[in-house]
Amino acid sequence: MGDTQGLWGCTQRGRAVKAWAGLDCCGHRGPVLPGAVPATGFLRQSGISLDSRGFIPVNKMMQTSIPGVFAAGDAVTFPLAWRNNRRVNIPHWQMAHAQGRVAAQNMLAQEAEISTVPYLWTAMFGKSLRYAGYGDGFDDVIIQGDLDELKFVAFYTKGDEVISVASMNYDPIVSKVAEVLASGRTIRKREVETGDMSWLTGKGS
Repeated sequence: MGDTQGLWGCTQRGRAVKAWAGLDCCGHRGPVLPGAVPATGFLRQSGISLDSRGFIPVNKMMQTSIPGVFAAGDAVTFPLAWRNNRRVNIPHWQMAHAQGRVAAQNMLAQEAEISTVPYLWTAMFGKSLRYAGYGDGFDDVIIQGDLDELKFVAFYTKGDEVISVASMNYDPIVSKVAEVLASGRTIRKREVETGDMSWLTGKGS
């Protein structure tokens, strides 16, 4: 649910482009990552609050600023429970499914709250890539495994806490980490520095 923005124009048969920020980039080939903004302009006169970027803020029950009106998906920001209710926007179908389920339950007066750990994955060319958590603001990365062999796990930490994890051909560790985070247990940096993964089945801290 968004309108892409990014490139202003191309010159020299595509070998130079002017980006959204006004920077000139030259090259023969390159990725185009235009980003997206929520297509919520039609709501501006509705009474539903929008933030400065156009996203729809919702509470733990996926309710908007208008009681009884709910929203879910890429166009919302919501409190991420296991990150101390930090307000985030995560445009991914896994989150949209979880949010939609919670919104529907509350529409039916079943009083549910969003409480899930973001989990993303893909598989291409025989390689499995998985990610769990919310790594914004990380200050260190702990790598276990073999980067050259494309079989590794990366733990993103902030201070003494693991806040997200990514893996390449290292299943099912990301799924297990997501379970630990969802349980409310804190994974400490020292636990992932040693390479000993027994803490996954322990009590944590």
